[in-house]
Amino acid sequence: MSYHSKVHAIRFDLKQSVYTEKNTQITTFNRRLFKWLKRHYKLKRIGFIWCREQETAKHQHYHYVLIIDGHKVEKASFVLNKVKQIWQEISGSYWIPKNCYYNLKRNEHAEIQSAVFRISYLAKARGKGYRPPQTKDYGTSRIKLKNDKTAAN
Repeated sequence: MSYHSKVHAIRFDLKQSVYTEKNTQITTFNRRLFKWLKRHYKLKRIGFIWCREQETAKHQHYHYVLIIDGHKVEKASFVLNKVKQIWQEISGSYWIPKNCYYNLKRNEHAEIQSAVFRISYLAKARGKGYRPPQTKDYGTSRIKLKNDKTAAN
């Protein structure tokens, strides 16, 4: 939010059709989705959070949050259609939870806290660790805060 006064946070799940030891599919998904988002919307920054989980199913699934400039992207449904298309080409099915996105504005602190609380579900310990030691349970973007000289004063 240091770069954009309005952002969309879009939450969805990606289900694997088979178990894999590595997160190659999520890496491929990110590369394809980010390339499309940058080309289609001219985005410079794409925020994301994903976590790998496996509980009772034989194969893992991923919880995912995409965070993008809300001034350039008007409809989350268009982005979600592309998510569906890319993931189905790679690995399997996807699921969109109820109320899957937030339209956040910089100074709406209660709404931002609500989104952070909802996204914190990804950090739960249950379902994590069912993977080889070198495979990650999660991944995030690393967008640094905007260097704003007025913020330091």
